[in-house]
Amino acid sequence: MADIMSILQSSYAAAPQSLIPVGAKFAPVDPTKYQGTWTGKDSTKQPFTITISKISGYRANVSFESAFGGLQVQRVFITSNNSFRIGSSSFTLTGTGVAQLNTVIKDPSTGLQSIEKDTATLQK
Repeated sequence: MADIMSILQSSYAAAPQSLIPVGAKFAPVDPTKYQGTWTGKDSTKQPFTITISKISGYRANVSFESAFGGLQVQRVFITSNNSFRIGSSSFTLTGTGVAQLNTVIKDPSTGLQSIEKDTATLQK
């Protein structure tokens, strides 16, 4: 019985985390704050682009292109704290036309993870 419980416990701990944080609240957002093309540069000075479109309530279509992660396209849920996740990144609106992009980066040689924080600005 102990073996079964340890197998279940290790499988549960290794399961991927939800894209939506526990306890996250959702409410309709103002599309004008998010919609458009956001650009920035990562720590290696490589450009990235986030395009947010088709906002309906708290849902939006997002495409995220970067040198590190290639192109990712996803339908996202925007939480009431002005953030959403796409892939291994989290986008948080920090002001008018300004957002913070946090990306989890895993070192392939050591397996250690770190978070890269970059700034994105809405293009007019």
